[in-house]
Amino acid sequence: MDSILVVTISGADRAGLVERLASVIAEHSGNWEHCRMAHLADRFVGLLQIRVSGVNQQDLESALRMIDGLDVMLAATKGEAEELTAAQPGLRLELLGSDHPGIVRDVFAALAKANVNVEELHTSTEAAPDSGGMLFRANARLAPQSDLDQQALQAALSDIAMDLMVDLKLSE
Repeated sequence: MDSILVVTISGADRAGLVERLASVIAEHSGNWEHCRMAHLADRFVGLLQIRVSGVNQQDLESALRMIDGLDVMLAATKGEAEELTAAQPGLRLELLGSDHPGIVRDVFAALAKANVNVEELHTSTEAAPDSGGMLFRANARLAPQSDLDQQALQAALSDIAMDLMVDLKLSE
């Protein structure tokens, strides 16, 4: 039976790191399925989903942990990975505003209260073109429950956006 490994990596950024990771996976007959990787604060970090036969799983896990200069965390599941399909159309959230502490906490507290699952989240900061201050940008893919009161959620997010002085857009 196949296993699905969810691998979290972090290491000093350097050329050849992805190639080394891919080689170790291939050497153990693993299949690289999905990933998200980025350079953050002089580190190369990533999330990776690998499918591997149960026979090769332990050896692959050991080999991944032995890659020099790479911190590796693993979580394994048995059987088929479920495809992500929402019972209803997903939502997109876009946010842009002056950067300050608490933005993520406040916005995502409202989403959690409405029982909306965050499937994907990308955030960044960048210099504001006119003021020289910093802007915070967030984009998220959300999976609401079928009984979501979207108008109530939109109202709650609008109130938060006014309090935080950010532009926030929720769309299908």
